[in-house]
Amino acid sequence: MRLRLGSGAPAALAAGIVHAASFAPIGAWWLQTAALALLVVLVLRAHAGAAAGAARAAVLGLAFGLGWFVAGVGWLYVSMHRYGGMPAPIATLALLLFGAYLACFPAAACAITLRAARAARLAPRAPAPGALAAVGLVFAGCWALSEIARGYLFTGFPWLAIGYAHVDGPLAALAPLVGVYGVCAFAALCAFGVGALGLAATHACAAGGAAVGATATRAPAREHTPGHRTPAAIQATLAGAAVLALAPPLVAALLAGHAWSQPTGRSLTVRLLQGNVEQELKFDPRRSLAAMQAYTAEVLQADADLTVLPETAWTVPWSATPAPLRDALLARLAHSGGMLAIGMPLPEQPGPDRAAVQRLTNSVAVIDRDGAIAARYDKRHLVPFGEFIPRGSGWFVALMRIPLGEFGRGARSQPLLQIDSQRVAFDICYEDLFGEELAAQVRDGATILVNVSNIAWFGDSHALPQHLQIARMRAIELARPVLRATNTGVTAAIDPRGRVLAALPNYTAGALALAVQGSVGLTPYARWGNALPLALAFALLLSGALACVATRRSAGSNPLE
Repeated sequence: MRLRLGSGAPAALAAGIVHAASFAPIGAWWLQTAALALLVVLVLRAHAGAAAGAARAAVLGLAFGLGWFVAGVGWLYVSMHRYGGMPAPIATLALLLFGAYLACFPAAACAITLRAARAARLAPRAPAPGALAAVGLVFAGCWALSEIARGYLFTGFPWLAIGYAHVDGPLAALAPLVGVYGVCAFAALCAFGVGALGLAATHACAAGGAAVGATATRAPAREHTPGHRTPAAIQATLAGAAVLALAPPLVAALLAGHAWSQPTGRSLTVRLLQGNVEQELKFDPRRSLAAMQAYTAEVLQADADLTVLPETAWTVPWSATPAPLRDALLARLAHSGGMLAIGMPLPEQPGPDRAAVQRLTNSVAVIDRDGAIAARYDKRHLVPFGEFIPRGSGWFVALMRIPLGEFGRGARSQPLLQIDSQRVAFDICYEDLFGEELAAQVRDGATILVNVSNIAWFGDSHALPQHLQIARMRAIELARPVLRATNTGVTAAIDPRGRVLAALPNYTAGALALAVQGSVGLTPYARWGNALPLALAFALLLSGALACVATRRSAGSNPLE
């Protein structure tokens, strides 16, 4: 029977929604494998339809991606509608269109996978193990490349890359070796194996039932009819699928106990402040002053080697800080000998590539006991619409009733903060998603990573635990402690193995005080960045493609059922 192009799309959409549940706050990593395995089943079934082509597989991937991203990043609606004042229908449409754009990446991966299955003449019922492995390698390589492309195109949006779902799963042990995108490749390979195993087991059961029926009716055996597979062939298929499913976690198990870094120097006493300032109040100068006063009062409560305030805790540069607040803070720093890191706007630093009109940068200013800015970090990976306005999008910005501007961009390489024997590297909010940029800071000698964030834009949504999940992956990849000081949550301390040592409750004001031990030693990912997962993805894709050609030649004519 001829199958319609859209057949299986509702199931793929549902699988995509389930896939979103594998990420925080639910964080059931095995759901990621199960949902992607279902997509594999749908694509392989599409391959079994003689009239179906790559377009049908693309539709399946598009439906899967739409469910995945709309459910997973639905918090964007909060920022557009609640805080941006965008009408609800337009905000909903914008979210759906953005989800559709992101869904194009898994759609491409599914379409190429189906073409590979056709090229390898993958038998629908009991594919040869070689052909199955070839298509599985293509699927894993394509999926990893699609995730990498999504992380780079149009400034990149790598949120919800499938590797993040495995922070608490066995595949997390692979992250220091190949980063989150490498975990994506192995997770896709594992899911392909699980899907193929389930499909092969279904066919094996059906074949067994047919054999019993034939025996009962004394029907002639069909073991050697065209398109039929012998029990031995079916068993080989099951074994091949099991190898694809089990190989990634077995490789990860070999690396699970390896120590990629070692403690260094004395630990630092650190206080991470969470102000819990409503996002709407940041646009009100009077309320912004009240927030600065509240932060100052919290700083005065206790001493620390380093006290960290969230992104834009100050809404004015340090030079414009009201004198009473400035004097109180400097008196405390003179007494304690510590340093104070404050998220604030700063005038853009001069440089040959800077704009003629000086802009502000989204920065972290580190204040010493003399009141000088001892170090600063300027955000370099800016957020579209939040920190710069893409060309041709003025109409979209006009729909939001919030002040948007053009921030200056920080330099690619910036000095680290030296405190005793520790070297502290900062990044700001969204930059936590770009592991290769943090890896460069680790290569420069960073022993502690600090992220300051303000994601109050997204309300009390799953954006907060998702961001914590991302930060945990950074800690595992780079084998460094990661500290987070946020406005509304999640303010937390994470050890080099990605374990949360302590955290403040979301949407409460307070301070998280602890001792932090820095680490030295370079993981392979820290040393090479995304070059390793990119090479892995291309290797999987190329080896799979060559294997598809080889199996096609060796199989000769292998008709589809």
